[in-house]
Amino acid sequence: MKGFHKGIRRFCSVLLGLVYFIAGMLKLMDPVGAGLVVDGYLEFLHFKWLSFAAKPIGVAMALVETLVGAALLAKVWRRQVAAITSFITIAFTLLTLQLVIFNPEMDCGCFGEAVHLTHLQTFIKNLILCVLCAIAFLPARDYGGTAKSKVIAFVAVVAVVLPFTLNSLLSIPLMDFTEFSPGTSLTAEEYGEDGTKEEYFVIYEKDGKEETFTLENLPDSTWTFVHVETSGTGISDPWSSAPVFYISDADGQYREDLLTEGKVMVLSVYDVPGYKDIERAEQFLRDAEEAGFTALAVAREPLPGMETYTSDYKKIITFNRSNGGATYIDDGEIICKWPARRLPDSEGLGKVASRNPLEQLVERSSRRRIVFQGVVLYSLAVLLIL
Repeated sequence: MKGFHKGIRRFCSVLLGLVYFIAGMLKLMDPVGAGLVVDGYLEFLHFKWLSFAAKPIGVAMALVETLVGAALLAKVWRRQVAAITSFITIAFTLLTLQLVIFNPEMDCGCFGEAVHLTHLQTFIKNLILCVLCAIAFLPARDYGGTAKSKVIAFVAVVAVVLPFTLNSLLSIPLMDFTEFSPGTSLTAEEYGEDGTKEEYFVIYEKDGKEETFTLENLPDSTWTFVHVETSGTGISDPWSSAPVFYISDADGQYREDLLTEGKVMVLSVYDVPGYKDIERAEQFLRDAEEAGFTALAVAREPLPGMETYTSDYKKIITFNRSNGGATYIDDGEIICKWPARRLPDSEGLGKVASRNPLEQLVERSSRRRIVFQGVVLYSLAVLLIL
């Protein structure tokens, strides 16, 4: 009976660790998004004056969640980790209870952009976590010591999480879960008289066999890309529409039509005062024009000395998480994105323009997804096996 109870406690502790670790990693992957979530909470709690620190607070909280999850999975310093986990879980539960009561228009951000929950769903989720804490940590005795191998496992994961966090701060999310993720069409979906639309399928080969995948369900790196096909597929809602990125010119006229024709390269700036690379932006847009793109600068307000299309702050920061980042659109479909620090040069833009856009979409999206999944799976394997 004692062994059964110990097993149940360990099972609940592992569940808690998985929730905290995955939730933290999803937010660390998107520091800008984590900052937006914290900013929403600060406004709700009437601490809007702290908005300048929303992003650092968001990253710090996500890092704490990740490390707490890793510690739970590794079974290190269990008494201290149990106290920290219980405190965080109870605090989140009380906070989300207020969200249920007052129902503000905001997202809980528990799992970043990957999973969106209602306030009630978030509160119920936290209640379940409280129950898991009670089972895993009570009675508060017989936690046992910390094995040296588990400390090594925890340190090994920290050694991966910290560079991952730094890369996220300097780049854009490895996996984009926003409404403007690569593969999203900015044009309204067009349907034929027979109620069908065009859908893309990707053909991959492995061990002499070819299989068909959708863009949302790509295989791992052991498969080799062959080509892309299109097929007419039935629909259930012929009136559905794709996300629209509203932009307006200097005269106030909406010009999102510019984003839906041909090859378009958009350089977007959501924080104009904080953007200091005007000369580099101008050079990038000139290079993009020479490579055959329609080059557009989009910002919250006109950039100094540049023709600028303006848009809403939340649209711009959702469109590309990097302040001064670039986004490639082909006939209204978002193909790929670059952060401000890694904008392609003239030669790189030429290569991008000459390649099949769908091949680039599949290649970049699958590669970035594999990197993120690899980091998570490596971490979980080290924590649970060592």
